[in-house]
Amino acid sequence: MRTVATSEAGIVELAGDGPRWIWAFTCPTPGCACRTALVLSTDGDRQALLARGALVRDAWLRGESHAKAAASIEGVTAFAIDIDEGGVFPAYDEDPLAAFDFDAHTEARHVVDRIDGETLEELGRLWYRGKGWPDPEEKSRQAPEIKIEDWKPGEVVAWGEALVGVRQDIFRFGERVFEAVDLYCVAQGCSCGEVVLDFAPIVPRGAPAPGAVRVAKSGAATLEPQHERLEQLWAAFRKRHPRYVERFARRSTAMQGLAGRIVGAPRGGIERRTARVGRNAPCPCGSGRKYKKCCGVT
Repeated sequence: MRTVATSEAGIVELAGDGPRWIWAFTCPTPGCACRTALVLSTDGDRQALLARGALVRDAWLRGESHAKAAASIEGVTAFAIDIDEGGVFPAYDEDPLAAFDFDAHTEARHVVDRIDGETLEELGRLWYRGKGWPDPEEKSRQAPEIKIEDWKPGEVVAWGEALVGVRQDIFRFGERVFEAVDLYCVAQGCSCGEVVLDFAPIVPRGAPAPGAVRVAKSGAATLEPQHERLEQLWAAFRKRHPRYVERFARRSTAMQGLAGRIVGAPRGGIERRTARVGRNAPCPCGSGRKYKKCCGVT
């Protein structure tokens, strides 16, 4: 029997006009690397969602297929979402390659369109709690010393280098997969507020980087270089993070607070995170198959 902190764990209010709630459930199996969440939503209010979704919660607690339970509930929109990539697929389907049918589930589109980057990060935190693991970002904040490989004073620092995040910000365009990496000035006393947003290629391996976006404190952006792929990535980032100015300001303040603890470390002296790939992305092993049908099976 599994346990949760409260009977309403995973309830998240979505941003946007009018109240809208989702109830999310993540994989609780410690050894499983899947990065998905089952999401429930309903036309009713928060209490209606709790009442209708109780069947799914109870299945999750008993260790049964909560996804199968979700597919059987009337009056509830149910789908699964990739926490890092944001891709949507059926909550339960015997065919692992099945695509989500938005035409048959029109209400799902309204819900998905309101799931922004902040919501995905809340799902990332829920993913760690579901496995009984500590929040890696909060754990990083408590470290007396933050080691950055090959870093020298005066250089910018990526948010994920200083504070290991609860998710990666993954964007996919066809067979190409990128991670958005935001870098901050950590010079003590600096108030420039400029952020460099780098889009690092993940798939295919060794692909050339499309460039970076310099974002001023005001939100004004400069693309370096100016070309179509970088424009597409920047547009996708703004869609996922519509309040990016506030996001960058909040993170800049946090990074300034960590500045005194950031030190350089020799190359190879830090254990790096393994990049995660969305289930529908091409497998980075180069097999030509989708990740979920190749290395992602294990």
